[in-house]
Amino acid sequence: MSDLQTKLEKKQAIAIGIALQTQVMKACPVHRQLYFDDDVNPAGAFALAIELVRKHRPFVREFDDDEHALTDLLSDTLGMAPMCCPICNAPKPN
Repeated sequence: MSDLQTKLEKKQAIAIGIALQTQVMKACPVHRQLYFDDDVNPAGAFALAIELVRKHRPFVREFDDDEHALTDLLSDTLGMAPMCCPICNAPKPN
């Protein structure tokens, strides 16, 4: 695995972590597959991402103080996530 691929995977993991922490993304309780919960306002995820970068938190060190790179990746991550579990296709629980 190349260093670039490793760095990209770390960045992707950070974006997913922020989405999970703010509950914009959730995991299917049966299959543990991630999906985007469109009932949750994603603004909180973007606000948290920006705050973490501006406060120079070690968790987001991979982004080298570039909040736009993190928010762009977070947006791409949410945009590519399915709206429900891709295995069971079950709607999200209420």
